Amino acid sequence: MGPFVLAHLHVYKNPEQARQFLEPMANHLTAHGVGSLSEIFDGDAPMTPRGCIAQAWTVAEVLRAWLATES
Repeated sequence: MGPFVLAHLHVYKNPEQARQFLEPMANHLTAHGVGSLSEIFDGDAPMTPRGCIAQAWTVAEVLRAWLATES
């Protein structure tokens, strides 16, 4: 997710739009592995979480992208 959001930000120069891709991840923090993010998600709605329920590099990538989209 992080590289996609950063590429979108680089191409379109729109931090608000890029951050919209991350907002569902913030909602996931309280839903599955409370306080963390799952390893992988299905690509189609409802984007069911799969794999490990608490994956450090998933959290790190989302956080890195979130910080990059701050205005």
